[in-house]
Amino acid sequence: MDGTQSLACREDVLAQYCLIRASIQSVLRQAVSRCRKPDFDRAAKHLDLWDQKQLEDGTVFDMLCDIALMEPNQRGRRVYDRFLEEGAVHLDDADQEIARRMASASFSIFRVTGWHDAAGVWLDDLLVTERRLWLVDAGLEASAPEGVTIAMRVFDAGPFHAGFGIVVIPDADLVEVCVASATRDNPLPVRHSLAAALYGDEIALAALDDLDDISDV
Repeated sequence: MDGTQSLACREDVLAQYCLIRASIQSVLRQAVSRCRKPDFDRAAKHLDLWDQKQLEDGTVFDMLCDIALMEPNQRGRRVYDRFLEEGAVHLDDADQEIARRMASASFSIFRVTGWHDAAGVWLDDLLVTERRLWLVDAGLEASAPEGVTIAMRVFDAGPFHAGFGIVVIPDADLVEVCVASATRDNPLPVRHSLAAALYGDEIALAALDDLDDISDV
């Protein structure tokens, strides 16, 4: 493929990516509006949120919404499933297609193994044997070094995979234990869900950093 063709392919992929990102944001705005107080309370408990002020942090609030929306409650139901049944009909056709695809999103631990020829990165799923994904994400492509381990929620968007929620850098020891458990087909060593565990760790670390900053004043 010559340089002109490569540029054209990249422009096409990024154009698709922009449309898909816009649909994801539209879907999430409407889906989160279906969350009720018990859904947010459950998510806050899973994340060990102990102070309402923590939700003033936009990243923490996005984590709360992701857990409330995408993780099942004690009856095994997700708010997102209710949204698809009751609310997605108000989306336009393109957003409805993305909404249906987002329903199959999974949260896992990945290693960035390289860059796709057109755009985005290649991800190897560390918890699912021989699962390799082409992910288009402008932020990751620009900032993630090759070989870095990340955790995020991804779904098959059609031409490529896309992500939503928050990308976190998981603790290396937890990654090792989770990979070992997955290899043996054992349950992951987390209390509620992998997403809640890793988001919770990220929130706790940020809180400790804030305390350190205060003590240094």
